[in-house]
Amino acid sequence: MTRAVFLGSPQWAVPSLRGLTGPEARALGIAVAGVLTQPDRPAGRGRHLQPCAVKSAAQALGLPVLSPPSLRTEDGFRLLADLAPELAIVCAYGQILPRRVLDLAPLGCWNLHFSLLPRWRGASPVQAAILAGDAETGVTLQRIVEALDAGPLAARSAPVAIAPDETADALGGRLAELAARLLVETLPALLTATPSLTPQDEKQATLCRKIDKSAGLVDWTTESATEIGRKVRAFTPWPGVASFLGKRRLGLVRVEPVYGEDEAGQPGTIGAGGLVRAAQGSVRLLDVKPEGRAVMSFAEFARGTPLAIGATLAPVPAAD
Repeated sequence: MTRAVFLGSPQWAVPSLRGLTGPEARALGIAVAGVLTQPDRPAGRGRHLQPCAVKSAAQALGLPVLSPPSLRTEDGFRLLADLAPELAIVCAYGQILPRRVLDLAPLGCWNLHFSLLPRWRGASPVQAAILAGDAETGVTLQRIVEALDAGPLAARSAPVAIAPDETADALGGRLAELAARLLVETLPALLTATPSLTPQDEKQATLCRKIDKSAGLVDWTTESATEIGRKVRAFTPWPGVASFLGKRRLGLVRVEPVYGEDEAGQPGTIGAGGLVRAAQGSVRLLDVKPEGRAVMSFAEFARGTPLAIGATLAPVPAAD
């Protein structure tokens, strides 16, 4: 039997965990010795500690789960080393792995990355592809090296089209299933200890950063209708996109970029039918989430907030 460990945390990593524990993997003699996830985090109104999706899935599968705060500490490293892994599979784990972790498994440490590397190395490749207006994306299985997502490629999926109205949540869900299939198909090669690897073309590399919550705020004076529309799709469900109507936050849940239709007025001003002027073009507000309330259509919001028409949306709350 080949002892494998899986390192992952969010829902997008769950299909790959199931692939590594599924019948095809078992037929190859793979046994998952343990699963490493991020520690439980506060969530919900009560801010109670909640396990991540991979931890819940691993427990349902009867697998040992470890959640060290860091693998850079001696205690964290020892927890992993005691599992004696021969193969390590990583999918959205949430930590950068130190060199001694990468050297721990003789069959290698491999990462399922949700882009067609070398495009969109980094922490937010799904969101970055939508923000950039990419027509397609995919999944790559790469050997992890110390440089960020720069390792050689063991497998690369066929490109998949990004739908014009697709959110990061929906696209990531599709790529998660694709990643699981790619992993299962590539496992026989990984077990040979000498899989065929393709170096990345450094000249084609692009980078994306970890998303900050403030990135979802819209500046109507500098962002175009196209950019705002992409932002709403890329930041759904997190961190969400919003502007401030006076002192209150207004979440923009679903919008439609519009060009050539009543682009008079100042950027950020809400017009009839929820049409808001942007730096270039306009954005029609379709669904919004007023602060402290549920998602509703803009028409419903305007009926309850008649002063919204003619008011101005801004990236910061109004001053006292």
